[in-house]
Formats: sequence, structure tokens, C-alpha cells
Amino acid sequence: MADLLGMDPDRIERLRSPDRLEYFDPAKIWQVLRPKPDCTVIDIGAGVGFVTLPFAKAYPGATVYGCDILEGMVGLLAEDAAAQGLANLEAKLMAPNAIDLPDGCGDFIVMAQLHHELDDPEGLMVECHRLLSPGGTVAVVDWTDEDNGRSPAKGRRVPEATLRGHLSHAGFGDLQSHEIYEFHQFVTGQA
Repeated sequence: MADLLGMDPDRIERLRSPDRLEYFDPAKIWQVLRPKPDCTVIDIGAGVGFVTLPFAKAYPGATVYGCDILEGMVGLLAEDAAAQGLANLEAKLMAPNAIDLPDGCGDFIVMAQLHHELDDPEGLMVECHRLLSPGGTVAVVDWTDEDNGRSPAKGRRVPEATLRGHLSHAGFGDLQSHEIYEFHQFVTGQA
């Protein structure tokens, strides 16, 4: 059983809620990215695996890493992956801007509803660039910077221009916006 010390059970329930699919369906990410069946995906800020688990299930030939800084979240993700028989998914505990994976190992990095929580977004973007193979794609999905009834309070939202600046300064090019969510911005960049 995962150690949930200090973790809010209500937050875990919200993160696992199928109601989230009404406004944030992770399958839309893969419709845009079009991964190959044998790719390597790194989900940073994976939490309970809202994005990671369905991807690993849909792409059994892929190598999937679900990374989080909270040991309890990593434990929950590992337990759920094991319960679902997802041998292609490894839950990894990470440090704030460091993931114990080799340079250039990833084809895709996904960060969903995370950017607004980062203390050092530029540092994490540099780490993402290190982890991606040449031509690999980083995908950042986060709340839009507007009052819309879903996004967090002003001051915790990240304008798209700021997000693009973080990606650009870390060396990502070919930045593109994808208008597929009502309450989220979705920006990709190439390593």
C-alpha cells in the first residue's frame, strides 16, 4: 500500500475522478502527437496516472515512465499499474528538476496540469530537453490564463507566452499551439 502521509484523500479522489474526462480527455493528446506503438513516453507530474495509465494500456508496446516528486503518488501509480497488468509502465520518484533516466531516452514528454505548480519551470524544461531524443516532442497541457470557472486563481495561471518562453529558452523549437481543450492550453515543442 502506498504511503499517503501528507496527501489529501479528497485531492486524490478528484485526480482519479472520471468527471475530469468531461473537460480534460487525455486521449486528445495522443490524437495530436500520434505516437508510434513502440515509443518511449515520459509523463512528468504523473500523479495518480490520469494520463499515464490509459496511454500504457492503449500502447502495450511502448515504454512508459510516470514520474512525480511525491512518493505517495508514485506508490499509487505503481499499485494501479500492477493491478491493471501494465508491465510497460514504470512509476519513478523524481527530484524537482531531475529524473533518473538517460539522456535522449524519450520520444515524448507530457506534462499535464503541472506547469502552473512549478517553482522553477525553466529548470524542468532544460531537463525535458536532456531527456528527449533529437526530434522528440514535449507536450505541455495546462490551464488557460483566463477566468473560466475551471482554471486556478489569477497568479497561479501561466500565460501561453510565458510557457512558450520557457520552452524556447530551454532549446525547444517548432512551438505549436493546439486548440483542442476548452479550459486548457496545449503547446508542443521539438528537441
